[in-house]
Amino acid sequence: MNSIPTNSTPANGRRYWRSLDEMADTPEFKDWLHREFPVGASEMVEDGSTRRQFLKIMSASFALAGVATLGAGCRRPEEKLVPYGQQPENFTYGEAQYFATAMPTRTGAIPLVVKSYEGRPVKIEGNALFPSSNGGTDRYAQASILDLYDIDRAKKFKHDGKEVSREAALSFLDELSKKFAANSGEGLAFLAESSTSPSRARLKKIIAQKFPKAQWFTYDAIDSGIHQRAATQAFGQSVKPVFHFDKAKVVLSLDCDFLGGEDDSHNHIRKFAAGRKAEQGMSRLYAVESLFTLTGASADHRLRVSVAEFQKIAAAVESFLKTGQKVDHEDEFVVKWLKECLLDLGKAGQDGLVIAGQRQPIEVHLLAYTINAANGAIGNTVTFVPAVENSSANLTSLDAGTADTLVILGGNPAYNLNLAPKSKTVVRLGYYEDETAEKASWNFPTTHYLESWGDAKTSEGITVPVQPLIQPLFGGITDLEFLARLAGESQVGSYEIVRATFGGSDESWKKFLFNGFGADGNETVSVSYDGQAVAKAMEAAKWSLAPTKDSLQVIFFRDAKVDDGRYANNGWMQELPDPVTKMTWDNAVLVSRKTAKELGLANGDVVEISLNGKSVRGPIWVQPGMADYSLGLALGYGREKAGRVGTGVGFNAYKIFSGKYIETGATVKKSGDTYVLACTQHHWSMEGRPAVREFNLSDAVEAAEKNENIAEEKFHGVEPPIVKSLYPNPLDEAKKTALHQWGMTVDLNACVGCGTC
Repeated sequence: MNSIPTNSTPANGRRYWRSLDEMADTPEFKDWLHREFPVGASEMVEDGSTRRQFLKIMSASFALAGVATLGAGCRRPEEKLVPYGQQPENFTYGEAQYFATAMPTRTGAIPLVVKSYEGRPVKIEGNALFPSSNGGTDRYAQASILDLYDIDRAKKFKHDGKEVSREAALSFLDELSKKFAANSGEGLAFLAESSTSPSRARLKKIIAQKFPKAQWFTYDAIDSGIHQRAATQAFGQSVKPVFHFDKAKVVLSLDCDFLGGEDDSHNHIRKFAAGRKAEQGMSRLYAVESLFTLTGASADHRLRVSVAEFQKIAAAVESFLKTGQKVDHEDEFVVKWLKECLLDLGKAGQDGLVIAGQRQPIEVHLLAYTINAANGAIGNTVTFVPAVENSSANLTSLDAGTADTLVILGGNPAYNLNLAPKSKTVVRLGYYEDETAEKASWNFPTTHYLESWGDAKTSEGITVPVQPLIQPLFGGITDLEFLARLAGESQVGSYEIVRATFGGSDESWKKFLFNGFGADGNETVSVSYDGQAVAKAMEAAKWSLAPTKDSLQVIFFRDAKVDDGRYANNGWMQELPDPVTKMTWDNAVLVSRKTAKELGLANGDVVEISLNGKSVRGPIWVQPGMADYSLGLALGYGREKAGRVGTGVGFNAYKIFSGKYIETGATVKKSGDTYVLACTQHHWSMEGRPAVREFNLSDAVEAAEKNENIAEEKFHGVEPPIVKSLYPNPLDEAKKTALHQWGMTVDLNACVGCGTC
């Protein structure tokens, strides 16, 4: 949402607009507002249709939507339910039960409490008992319960595409274990996603001891490990940063969407909101970025630059740190912006925080730590915990087929890594029969985390249990059981594995499961900033070239809805509007207004993007706030084997993705085709009422000192220009009998628009 001055701007503030069409007040936009409701609803203005007729129209629309949904196959799987022969102790029919568990992520886990009826999980919320938590989750956790009941998930054990029994598949794992135990694991390779599970780490060590010649690779389609790698390099020891936005008075984001696309955003949002209370003194957020992100939308001061400009900004920041006066940059606006920002950070001292985004090269992360160290923020707004080691994957040997047997644990590398393994035998444990399953010799269906025993470490280093609420609906196998069988362990049950890892007394174990977290995680690591190592790395930095009209810069980013593609078959996530573009059921090529104008492009134009000899086609979407000569491409779409919901939705940006999130040298060519994108940007018109009402913090402080209510003073009594309404206004003194009353207040200082609610 942006603001512009206009002749019709009210005296008490600026006018806000939600789209370029609304800003221009185009005839198409006016027609859209007129027809926003179902066909015929707008005719009430002319023919005086009754409320009953209006509800008939709406009912027909809802009925049609229901038929369409059922036609799409969004139904729970049919299963036989047998009533209890004897009612269990401490159980009452119809009363909900709640269980603590956790959802594992790439870099941690989200502590949860799940609501269940008669053994069926129905609702996920955050664990309010978790230390320093208000029970927060993210949109991925909220939507993950739909994946539990997804009828397109993998249900069968298969060999060469043919169904085999569970016993036959498990017997194959036992034979595989014996085979590689005899040759110390020569020819065996593992390709796994990142995990913070202590139990998986323990099994991995057992495998390394039994199969010393085996190779273990860790890969993630969306690489979130840059924060850990940069911290390890800057401080000379294996550590992982924890960012305390609640302690920060001034925050500088260097292309870091910590409120949206970064991992652990549910924690970042909670901490950031804690520092945005007007009565306590609000923190100030500066954002330098190329994409228009949720973090940029929440910033007090935002600087829009191309990614290549970060080289000049880094040099300008370094010069300021050395001289304390000069900011060296040819753009006067950038000089002024940076100088004010750095002076503000300097005043904040240890209460300042600089954070770099996962898309940025390690040099920008090192620059952030340089500023934090200079301000004394290390140990205050950024602390460190011991790192969970995950070796990164070099896929050259896998592509070359040097491994006789390749074991793939989770993920979908055939889709998001374009991996075509040449190994003789490919064994895959996965949640869907997807693109990777098609290339595997053996397919093992894995369980949902709500069906599994497991464990994980949160971003703060606290151990949390992953305990099941339901038996596996389709008889899958957990990753812990899978690895234990491959390792030839006698103890292969997931519960027994996690219990053995936890250790301790039965009482402490019960408390661990009841609370949903352990007593650890308070361990912070004392670090010492290695200025020489950082300076050496900065000197050797290789920065991106400046983009031009003929050599565009491509920015790949994690999608707000489907993540790296794993939620492509989740109807809730596909239906959820993107927090920034408000687009549903698609991704697009995001460009700035200037770039679109110079290239002769408009919304919906299908273009071909060429980069490094590869190409992909997608529709254009003009996005205000984008850097010029930059293309924003969301990853995770264009799935070929996602399921009946996600197959064929959007275009596959992985086709031109080489693992670098920022690349220069792309070209764009119009194909002549057009494509209609579904967008909710214009929905829910305010009919002339102000979408946002605002006042300065200084005004609020002054009003508080006078014991006045600034909201009451500024906005009470402002009547919206409504001609007709379905319901009488409950504030109208002449109609005190009004029964329909509803109201909600949203603190827009704290709300970041993430879409989780």
